[in-house]
Amino acid sequence: MTISGQGRVKIGNYFHSGTNVKIMLGSHDYDNGDKIPYGSHYTEKNVVIDDFVWLGSDVTISGNVHIGEGAIVAIRSVVVKDVPPYAIVGGNPAKVIKYRNIEQFKKLKEEGKY
Repeated sequence: MTISGQGRVKIGNYFHSGTNVKIMLGSHDYDNGDKIPYGSHYTEKNVVIDDFVWLGSDVTISGNVHIGEGAIVAIRSVVVKDVPPYAIVGGNPAKVIKYRNIEQFKKLKEEGKY
């Protein structure tokens, strides 16, 4: 996993990921910079990944994204906006494909099967 840029990352419990995951936080401030194409100022962006999230290999996550509990992000996806809890997302940009079986997920969680 590579985390780059300025900001914070919070990763919940029971997180799983494939290889080569990239989290890209803040970036150069191109709107208010002191040079073109961008200046020396940076914007900070944060990423929150809740409990029981599974990221496939080669996933890229941009800053200011929240990935909800139990979400699954498919291989090579690019996440540029929030992912709802229990969603399975994929693509570039990542979009909801479907949702997990939420009742089964909650049952397994209640039984401590993780």
